[in-house]
This record gives sequence, structure tokens and C-alpha cells, in this order.
Amino acid sequence: MMTTRDILNLAILLMVLAGLVFAAVILMKTPRNDRDWKDALSRPPVFVETAPNQFALGELRNYEFAAGGAETPGWRKTELDADAIKEMWFFVEPFPGSPLFGHSFLSFVFEGDDGPQTVSVSIEARMEKGEQYSPLKGVLRNFELMYVWSTEKDIMTRIAVGLDHTLYAYKVDIEPEQMREIFLFFVRRTNTLAERPRFYNTLHSNCTNELAKAVNEAFPNALPWHRSWVMTGRSADWLYELGFIDKAGSVDFGDLTERSDIRPIIHNHADAPVEAFGVTWRNDFAPAKALN
Repeated sequence: MMTTRDILNLAILLMVLAGLVFAAVILMKTPRNDRDWKDALSRPPVFVETAPNQFALGELRNYEFAAGGAETPGWRKTELDADAIKEMWFFVEPFPGSPLFGHSFLSFVFEGDDGPQTVSVSIEARMEKGEQYSPLKGVLRNFELMYVWSTEKDIMTRIAVGLDHTLYAYKVDIEPEQMREIFLFFVRRTNTLAERPRFYNTLHSNCTNELAKAVNEAFPNALPWHRSWVMTGRSADWLYELGFIDKAGSVDFGDLTERSDIRPIIHNHADAPVEAFGVTWRNDFAPAKALN
């Protein structure tokens, strides 16, 4: 007859075996690029180098977003010269009700003959049609990883207008040569994903720490591990502490953040032509003027 201790040991053994089987199933999953993706995530960007440090991008996302989340699909072709980068910006979208967590992305500003051009890169969970994001699913290899390149108008109006979420903007305080190297590493990582897909992971391959990994490839150990790699809503605080935002320390971070919510500005400029969008919202952004 089995004793209470035997039953308890058997239950523990069965739980361990079930856990091992579950882990094995998760680890056996293979990332793919050929699923039935959501339309906005269906076109993986690929950069074609046309000259040293110059690239053609045929799948720059250019969706239009209206209040309530209505969207109009759009894609455009563009050419980007890494040597023409003059500014890099960091953005944080805090998740409603949970300021410790959020979505972060970068923008690059390129100087051109017809005025500045802005493009954004956002690391996201690539979802199939009918899928919904959840942090738990993101740990369990349910989503592939995608570097989404878009116009600023696309991603900013989606967040600030379509979702009506807070969006903070911070100008990154580094040299243009450093911006160029960071951009080039993002280009390489983007092209690598198109050939060799990887899984998104809420903990170690998310929107923030993937940005940090790319920067560290360009400049080893520039961004040491920090809790904001997981608590992504605190990523701007960390960059400020490291001196990458307002290097001179001319503004207290709390004061800077209080003035850095661009949601009302994006609402005001949501109808601007995509080519002028980056210039128009920055013209109304007080912290940008103060730190220039």
C-alpha cells in the first residue's frame, strides 16, 4: 500500500516529468518566415546596399492611423544614406496601468536635398492573423521577432492617435558617426532576420533589449545589462543615467519627461504629409528646442 509520502513523491515526479515534456515541446518549436502574418507585419524589410553606406529599402511601412484604431495600409520605397544621419531619437510608450513596462523604438533623421527624412525602427512580436499579443505567450516562443521599419507618421500616429497612448520623445546625445554605426548594425540585424528568423521573447529578446544588443554590437558594453531590459518602461531613465539623454545634465529627468509627452503634438500634426511630419512635430516640441 502506498503511503502518503509515496503519493507525494509520485505527484512531484509526475509534475517534473510534465514540466520537462512541456519544456521540450517549447524548445522544439522552429521560427519561420512563411506564416499567415497580420497584414501590417507581412512584409519583412530587406536593405539593399547600392553604394558604401547607402541603402535602398523597398518595404518601408507607411500605414495611416485614425482615432479609434482605423488603419489604411501603405508601403513605400526609400533610399537612405547612413552618412547623412544627423539625429537619433528614443521613444517610450508606457503601457496603460503599468508604467514599469512599455514599448520603445528609435528614429533616425537623415539630412537630404529636399529636407530631413525620418524613419523609425521598432522591434516587435510578429503575429499571425487572429493572434493577440500577451507577455506570457512571448516567453513561450509563440511569436517570431521582427524589426519593423516605418515612417515616423506610421508608428507615432498608431500609438498617439489610433491607441491614444502616451508617447515620450527623447533626443539621443551622441555624435553623428556613432549614430551611423548604430544604424548600420540595425541594417545588418534586419537583413539577417529575413534569412534566419528568430523568436521574440518577452524577457530577453524584446523591444528594448534588442535595441540595446544592436548598440552593443556597434559599441561593446556601451549599454550594460539593466533591469529596464525587462522593465522596459524605465529604459529612458537608464539612458539618462548613462548620459545618452541630455549629456550635460541641464534638465532634471523628471522635469524633462514631464515636458516630453508628444501625444498632443502628434494629434495636432496627424494630418501633415508624411514627408513633412517629422519636421512639423519637432517644431512644436519644446524639449527639442531647449536641448539643441
